[in-house]
Amino acid sequence: DTRATGLGALVGDGWEIYDAIDSMPWPGGSAAVTVSVVHAARGLVRGRTPKRLGDREVVDLNSRLRPTPERAEPLLLATNAAAAFVGSYVLGMGFTLTPAERDALVEKDPRNADRIFPYLGGEEVNSSPTQAFDRYVINFGQMTLAEAERWPDLLAIVREKVKPERDRDKRDARRKYWWRFAEGAPALYAAIASLGRCLAIPQQYSTCVRVVFQPTDRVLSQKLIVVPSDATSCFAVLQSSIHNAWAWLFRGRMGAANSPVYSPSDCFETFPFPKPDPRTVLPELEAAGQALYDARAAFMVETQQGLTKTYNALKDPANTDPRVLGLRRLHQAMDRAVLDAYGWTDVAVPPFCPRTDDDRAALQAFEDEVIDRLYVLNAERAREEARLGAGAKKAKPSPKPNGEPAEPAASPAPKKRAAKKPATSPKRGKGQTDLF
Repeated sequence: DTRATGLGALVGDGWEIYDAIDSMPWPGGSAAVTVSVVHAARGLVRGRTPKRLGDREVVDLNSRLRPTPERAEPLLLATNAAAAFVGSYVLGMGFTLTPAERDALVEKDPRNADRIFPYLGGEEVNSSPTQAFDRYVINFGQMTLAEAERWPDLLAIVREKVKPERDRDKRDARRKYWWRFAEGAPALYAAIASLGRCLAIPQQYSTCVRVVFQPTDRVLSQKLIVVPSDATSCFAVLQSSIHNAWAWLFRGRMGAANSPVYSPSDCFETFPFPKPDPRTVLPELEAAGQALYDARAAFMVETQQGLTKTYNALKDPANTDPRVLGLRRLHQAMDRAVLDAYGWTDVAVPPFCPRTDDDRAALQAFEDEVIDRLYVLNAERAREEARLGAGAKKAKPSPKPNGEPAEPAASPAPKKRAAKKPATSPKRGKGQTDLF
C-alpha cells in the first residue's frame, strides 16, 4: 500500500527511478530496521543517467524496485475467491490449554472433550519436524452464552482468563461475545469440512514460502493461511519457485525487521494457476509434489528440525549434505513439472540454491521471466472473467501490520463435522461435535 501511494504514484506522475538499493540495514546498526534508498528524476534531467539497481546496471527500474517495466496492479481473480483463508484469531491466551490441562478437564468430565481442540500456529509449523501441535484450545464456535454454559468447567476458565482482557477491548462485539474467538473464521472451516486434510502456509517466512498439509480436525490460527485443497498437485504449484517469485514480489512486511508476510489477497487471489486447475488433481504434478513432500518430511524427522531450519539449509550455498543436495534436485524437478503445466517448456529451471554469479544471474532472469508471464496471464484471466460476468477487482489491502487479519465479510455457519481425536486423547462420549 505504501508503494502504491508513494513510488507508484510518483512514477505515474512522470518521475523516473534511475538508481535504487532494494534493501539495506539502517546505517550505524543502532536500530533493527531495513531501508530502501531511491533516486528519481523528473523533467529535463529525466533519462540522462543509466539506471542502476544495487551494484548492477539495468534497462528498466519500476516502483517495486525490480529491473522490469512498470506494470498496472494485478487483479483479483474470481477463480481464486474464497480459496485461501486467514485462520482463527483467538485473541485471549486463556483459551489455550496444555496437554496435561486438557487431559485433566476430560478426566473430570468426558463431555469437555467436545469443545477442546488441537491448536496449531505458524511457529509450530515452522519449527516442529512433523508440524505437530503442542497446545489445545477451548472453542465454543458461534454458540450463545446459554449454549456455552453446558460446559461449565470450560466457560469458567474463559470467564476468568479471557473476559477481563476482552472487557477492555475497543470493539463492542469482542466485549459482548467474550467467550468466542475474536474472529472464528467460520467460512474457513466450512470450506475444509469435507476434506481430510488441507494446505497451510505460515504467514511469516524468510527465505521462501513454505507449504504443508494439515488435518482438518483442529483450530488453525491467524498466523496460518489455509487453502482448502487436499491435492498434492496444488502443493506442488504453491511450493514451486514460480509461485514463490510471485508471492515474494507481492509480500507484505511486518515488524522492524520487515519480515515477509504472505497475504491471501495479494499473493494468492491474484495468482493465475495453470490449467487444468491443480487444486483438483494433475497427475504429472502429483508425482513431483509427492516425491518432494515425502523426502522433505523424512529429512526433517531424521535431522529433528523444522521447515525454517530445513530451508535455511537448502538455501545455504555452503551446505553440501547429500540429503540437502537431493532435496534441491527434487525442488528443481518439481519446478520443471510446474513450468510444463503452464506450457512454458522454453523456460529453464535455475539452481534452487545459487552458488556462483552465473547461478544468481540465472535465478534473477528466471524470476523476471515468470513474473512477467504471470502478469500477462493474470490480465488475460481477468479479462475472460469480466467477459463471462465474474468481474475483476484490484488487490485488497494486506493483513494489518500487527498480524491481525482485516475484518472479514459475514459468512454462513459451516456444516457440522465430527472432530477427530488425537491418538493419545481419552475416548469421547456420545454427542461429540465439530469446531463449530
